[in-house]
Amino acid sequence: MRFLIVFLSLLIWLPTCKISQAKATNISKTNTLVSVATFKKTNEMDYEIRTASGTLLTNTMDLKFLKTNTLSVLDRSNRVVYLLQDFKDIEIGSSGTATILAENIGTNFYITNPNSFANYVNDQYVSTGKFTNVNGSYVYYDDGSNSTYYLDGIRNFADWGAKTTTKLPFSASNTYWTRVADKNTYHIIKDGKSIDYTNLTTEQSGDDMLVKENGAVRYVLPAYYTTASYVYKPVEIYKGSETSTVDTDTASGCVRGNCENGWGKLQYENGYYDGFWENGKKNGYGLYKWNGVGKYIGNWRNDQMNGYGIYIADNEDNIAGMYQNGELNGVGYTVTGNKWEQGLFNKGTLTTPYTYSSNNVESGCTAGDCDDKYGKFVWTNGDTFIGFFKGGKMHLGTYNFSNGDKYSGTFNAENQFHGFGRYFFEGGGYYGGEWVNGMYEGKGYYHDKDYKKQVGIWKDGSLVKSLE
Repeated sequence: MRFLIVFLSLLIWLPTCKISQAKATNISKTNTLVSVATFKKTNEMDYEIRTASGTLLTNTMDLKFLKTNTLSVLDRSNRVVYLLQDFKDIEIGSSGTATILAENIGTNFYITNPNSFANYVNDQYVSTGKFTNVNGSYVYYDDGSNSTYYLDGIRNFADWGAKTTTKLPFSASNTYWTRVADKNTYHIIKDGKSIDYTNLTTEQSGDDMLVKENGAVRYVLPAYYTTASYVYKPVEIYKGSETSTVDTDTASGCVRGNCENGWGKLQYENGYYDGFWENGKKNGYGLYKWNGVGKYIGNWRNDQMNGYGIYIADNEDNIAGMYQNGELNGVGYTVTGNKWEQGLFNKGTLTTPYTYSSNNVESGCTAGDCDDKYGKFVWTNGDTFIGFFKGGKMHLGTYNFSNGDKYSGTFNAENQFHGFGRYFFEGGGYYGGEWVNGMYEGKGYYHDKDYKKQVGIWKDGSLVKSLE
């Protein structure tokens, strides 16, 4: 594991590689749900699920109701999505049918019904994002990870549905195109939204399509006339004219904002950093993406990963916790395939492992050790916390509110958000950065549900100096 952490600091210099995508079998495409399990409601938001053979599922995760009374649940061990029919309505102690919605679901997936949908990345609910509906599928931009996903067929279900999503190839400008051959039309989508087609015209150049704005070539859609419909590819921004925009997919250097003292995006040969800078070095909240390898989202100091953060590999492995000079140093956890390890790390090596198992209680400390190690605490109002404790208080981890909001980061001795963390609002807002006693304070990035941004220095929850 230490080798993996040290390896991250060298990835800027490595060539890109391609990661294959997992696929899920969708059981509910024809709206025929398979009933092979039962559930028992043990509390307002707690339950037991047993398979047809009587096996109790122990590694489950609540998904979303999606404006219904039916709870969706993921069995993380077997990658099965269940629906607990009418869960909100039945009394505590009652049993019901658990129908299988999807099997072999990937860690990037969506659930949907006619009322709403929810998108998950690395089994984490993405509460922020913009999307465009193209022929019943969504092109979905996740601002938190600066990545774009293809949610195939999400609006083609008559009832509930679930399916693995596809992460689109890297584009530094987050701009993609697709062809609709039978209608002889095209779509260009940037940051999850269709571009403005006003004043755009097209011209054929061999198998390529040239997209012009006010007569000047702006985009090249390579092999457009030989590409199948609804295949999404990164655009090529035309560089053959002095009036054209910079090709940020291939350019190097600071391609947006202030990469000296402020907020900016710097493109490297095979990756990029988007975040806060100080004296030309990464300092504060930011995201570094290594093409074809993975990304780190969290705190930086003096050009190094320092403080709370999470590294997410393209193969879905995770390394989260307290970093020092690019390595886990302090409390943290790692996910390698299906193997989870948590505890104290020293220079990237797990030196003191913490166990995590059920305590067979419905509220309070339901799993692990909630005094000075790693555990899960459940409140009667439906709030939960999973992570590290210190002196019986929350120290570092993820707090999920019953209303759908979520905070991942560090806490002070008064159980307040403090230090560094990321807050995801159920309604679509997001804040990432520094906190003091439960308030935004220090360097931070915020956007509301409409993606109106506020980036800079915060004090007592208010932006006092913009650095965007």
